[in-house]
Amino acid sequence: MFAIEVNDLIKKFGAVEALNGVSFTIEEGECFGLLGPNGAGKTTLIRILTTLLRPSSGKAMVAGLDVEKDNSEVRKMIGVVPQAMTSDLDLTGRENMDIYARFYNMPRKERRGRTEYLLGMVGLTERGGDLVATYSGGMRRRLEIARGLVHRPSILILDEPTI
Repeated sequence: MFAIEVNDLIKKFGAVEALNGVSFTIEEGECFGLLGPNGAGKTTLIRILTTLLRPSSGKAMVAGLDVEKDNSEVRKMIGVVPQAMTSDLDLTGRENMDIYARFYNMPRKERRGRTEYLLGMVGLTERGGDLVATYSGGMRRRLEIARGLVHRPSILILDEPTI
């Protein structure tokens, strides 16, 4: 089974064809980068893989699951770090992590342990109790990565990872 399998994916927005027959596979354990100029359809493809958009035609499978038919199951299998920072500035780093873990129905004890582990992994243990509004851009990006990993996803998708 492939981690991700895309076959002849097409996405149209009216007369504009954002994706035109995209096909590729990603093996389990593989690190895969998608490169292309602005407007090439990279974010459109990511939005399809993360179940935020439906393809016009073709097929996309994530962890063996169809992104259209099994979208709620796909969401459980993936961690997503979006291009835009989405952490809540009015909450602490720990509170941001806790809320996100609750989306995945993680028990309280597991949420706490996983949050502390990940904050340590990204070097934010000492700042975990501070409001995210006080974080630097780099600290917020590290929090976003930790948050994307909180539920132990099988696949991590980073949109614009070089930011």
